[in-house]
Amino acid sequence: MDRKRLKFLLLGVGIVATMGTLLIVGMSGPGGFDYYVSVSEFVSAPDRHTEGFRINGKVLEGSIARQPTGQDVAFVVTDGQATLPVSYHGVIPDTFVDGADGVVAGHLTAHGTFEAHTMLAKCPSKYEAADGSEQAMPGYGSDAPNPH
Repeated sequence: MDRKRLKFLLLGVGIVATMGTLLIVGMSGPGGFDYYVSVSEFVSAPDRHTEGFRINGKVLEGSIARQPTGQDVAFVVTDGQATLPVSYHGVIPDTFVDGADGVVAGHLTAHGTFEAHTMLAKCPSKYEAADGSEQAMPGYGSDAPNPH
């Protein structure tokens, strides 16, 4: 084998080894590559006290209780079948409102509250007009790409 092919072979092996190492490290860390579950799936899970759960659901209307600190909030998340109280400390997304879809990551406390260390709120692709009808964002046609 000539020098040029050996160089490319070693480069290819190095890239594959690096990708494999990143995959192993990402999967082994706390919360690495874990998917989210619905509120119902989480509530019915037998080992739900472990770290690394991500829960998908909607914020229950009227359940948001913001603390004076500005970085603490308590609320209830639901999937329409089950509910779960959540507490979160950190930067609260602007899109976090009653009825917002979102994902929280964390663990269940001994008191039955899900203590979230990460909170993501979905950015709406459409906004409701004052009369309640849906319309596309101003400046974007129905076939224009969504900026979110």
